[in-house]
Amino acid sequence: MILSLSKHKKLYYLIASLAIIRLAVSPFFDLGVDEAHYALYASHLDISYFDHPPLIGWMQWLFISIFGENNFAIRLSAIILGSVATYFLYLLIFNISKDKNISFIATLSLSGSLMFNALFLMSMPDTILFALIIPIIIYTIKIYKEPNFKSWAIFGFLLGLAGLAKYTAVLFIIPIVLFFIIKKQFSFFKDKNFYLSIIIALITILPVIIWNIEHDFISFTYQSDHVIGSSKINFFYLSQSLAAQFIAYNPFLVFFSFYGLYKSFKSKNDYLFLSALFGLVLISFFTYASLYKPALPHWSALFYMIFIPIGIYFALLNHNQKLNKFINFSIAFGIILSSIVYIELVFKIIPFPDYNSPHRDIYGFDIILEKANKEIKDNKQEVLAVSNWTLASRAIYYNQKYKSDIFLIDKRYDQFDIWEKNSKIGKDILFIGTKLFTVNINSYKCTSTQDLPSFDILLNNKKINTISMTWCRDFQGIK
Repeated sequence: MILSLSKHKKLYYLIASLAIIRLAVSPFFDLGVDEAHYALYASHLDISYFDHPPLIGWMQWLFISIFGENNFAIRLSAIILGSVATYFLYLLIFNISKDKNISFIATLSLSGSLMFNALFLMSMPDTILFALIIPIIIYTIKIYKEPNFKSWAIFGFLLGLAGLAKYTAVLFIIPIVLFFIIKKQFSFFKDKNFYLSIIIALITILPVIIWNIEHDFISFTYQSDHVIGSSKINFFYLSQSLAAQFIAYNPFLVFFSFYGLYKSFKSKNDYLFLSALFGLVLISFFTYASLYKPALPHWSALFYMIFIPIGIYFALLNHNQKLNKFINFSIAFGIILSSIVYIELVFKIIPFPDYNSPHRDIYGFDIILEKANKEIKDNKQEVLAVSNWTLASRAIYYNQKYKSDIFLIDKRYDQFDIWEKNSKIGKDILFIGTKLFTVNINSYKCTSTQDLPSFDILLNNKKINTISMTWCRDFQGIK
């Protein structure tokens, strides 16, 4: 699966250029909600976690151990995995088309999507699946065409790694089984190597199984509630989720993804047909889930990562000059937009209106924790807290360099409750609130309360956040 450098120079230049740009951008903006959360995984190394399997935490631990705890190290895994995913996408399309130029343009199309320019820069469990899904498709075809011990073993290990990355990787089993059933390869289910691959996959995900046994399978309960959070269908959620995907993945390129899915189902090429089964299962599941809860745009990223390039590949086969111009425009539009975002992340030059800055979630938490810790006079009696889980990861991450304890205090049971070892009862707690997540101090049992002066987080002389701080003396719990 190694492509010749001399024959595929454009691919390697693309991968190298994008990696250098992302490496250059990575140190210049603070961690977002998810990034900080997975960085904390590395600080609390474990065999699994409440909300996700452990592979993202293990990877973060490795890079932080080598390069230190900084934005560069935390984002390095995403940049590497994004490069690997780009390589495998090109490989898949080249295996199908045997055309270097078509494969390059199809692969380049991912750079025209703002979402992938973000996900290939910020480490998340999804980023690991980006690098695994194409090898899993390739090895499924390998065991279909030339079944042998080595291929089955690698296939099982790849599925196990996917399971170590994210729970939704269980969806991969459906298209693989469907593929063999449609191909009428029932003998595969009797092959001893089939059961060997299952054993290898189970051994690989053993840490997740052990952790859940020890914690009453709370991860599985959480994930089922997290993906489908309601029992009532809400079509507004669906429209909201589709609109978010439409914008995030480049509205011009989204069209090509569904065109690619349609053409792949009609194709006689096994790689394309299996990819279509994967795509249909993935997009159907997350579309169904969005009927019950607004789906985050990155949930469906695997579908678009495969089918934007495949759709471009099929469109280029038409050799239609007008269509080719539209493809070029679509990709160029996304690249220009993503370049503007990258420039803004580094230089922060656009003066957004008060409280409407996209930097709100990735700027200022170091300032907030510095000011909050100046109020702490006794580390044994006085502690910090936030009241919303979306603030907790960043608050805890940026508080690591201080001696004070910090807690998330809410009614929801999650990973933070597992990490928090010290008791909060009887402590004097300084609650930190933001513009969006204010603290209702009356919902806590306190002997007395005291509001401190609020302060603004400014960028380009514009307010991006307003921070409140309130003392709860002798905390006795939530009312």
